[in-house]
Parts: sequence; C-alpha cells; structure tokens
Amino acid sequence: MRILVVRPQPGADATAARLTALGHEAIVHPLLTTRAVPWDVPAQMPDAVILSSAAAVRHAGQRADALKALKAHAVGEATAAAARAAGWSDVTVGPGTMQALLDGLAAGDYLHLAGADLTPVTVPPELSLTRVTVYETPLLPLPALPAVDAVLLHSPRTAAQFAQEWDRLGGQRARVRLLAISQAALSAAGSGWGAAGAAAEPTESALLAMLDKAL
Repeated sequence: MRILVVRPQPGADATAARLTALGHEAIVHPLLTTRAVPWDVPAQMPDAVILSSAAAVRHAGQRADALKALKAHAVGEATAAAARAAGWSDVTVGPGTMQALLDGLAAGDYLHLAGADLTPVTVPPELSLTRVTVYETPLLPLPALPAVDAVLLHSPRTAAQFAQEWDRLGGQRARVRLLAISQAALSAAGSGWGAAGAAAEPTESALLAMLDKAL
C-alpha cells in the first residue's frame, strides 16, 4: 500500500521506516512542525513533572536539567523512552492520553511541560497543575495531492489540517482511507472518506496493526 504520513518530524521518518519494514510505501509530508520557545522553570519546584509528548522532552532542552531529579509522568511509552534518553531517571508510563494520565495521578503539585496547542482536559480537583509552554507547532500545507491508498493520522490537529488541505487541493474524500490513532483524531478529519477507522488503543503499534485489516 502507498501510505501518507503527515505527523511532524522526527516521528514521520520513524513511522515511514516501520511502514517500509512492513512492506508498504511511505509518502512523508508533515503537516506541522515543532520548534522550541523560551521558557523558565517556576520559582517553586513541583512534586513531579508531566510530559505529554516526546516533542516536549526534546524542546525543553537543557533548561529542564533542573527538573530531572523529580519524578516524570509520561503520557505513553514513546514519551517515556524519550525522557529516559534525555536523562530523566524516574519515569512512569501513562495510559496513552493526557486525560487518563491526569485521572490516575495522586494529589500533588505538578508541572506540565507542554506544547502551545493543548488537547482540552479536565484537571481533577486534587491536582495543582502548572503548565509551561516549551514548544509551538505551526501548521504546514500539503504541497500536492499524493496518490495514496491510505493516510495515517497521529493527532486531532494533523487530522483536521489534512482534511482541510485535501479539500483545498480538490481531492475526493471517497477515494482515500483514513487510519487514526484515536477516535478524537478520526473525528477531527470529518466524514465522507472512503473508509475510516480508529486504533484500539492510542499507540502507533495499534495504528499500524490496522493495516492488515485494511488490506
């Protein structure tokens, strides 16, 4: 299958490599990029840190060194792996979504190293949560309509951007299949696609497992 990958780098190339290993042809066109923004560690140290993406780990940079003695709660395994590689020693792996991670935390003061565009969540009342923006994610255009059989959607924001760009370029929704990492990502792309489905859990492994069913 020819599969379009629209997630940001460096994740896009990593996904493309996995697709190639599975015998597919990956077409990589990231629809957003990530870049660091200035930030400061709060004067009062939190009890623990929340990491909601590998991009947050990467763009937090050396300024985060002052926090690495604290426990870090990563949203999922990929973020946890990035945190360990960056020097965080006490890292717990969350259930895959920010809301589920927050719901499972004990009472305390938490610092969330976040991107500028946040998925809406409800913070449990027993948590004191301070958010610090460490990176931003400008959207990118789709340069042309690629001839693909399917599109992988890794987030609601890239899903919405893909749908907008596909329509702008005159693409026919009925001719492409969408495979999304979550129901939220799938919903963000709207309706009218030839086929569409969401992964059983919000992991790339579950997303790629859908390819067998697509075939």
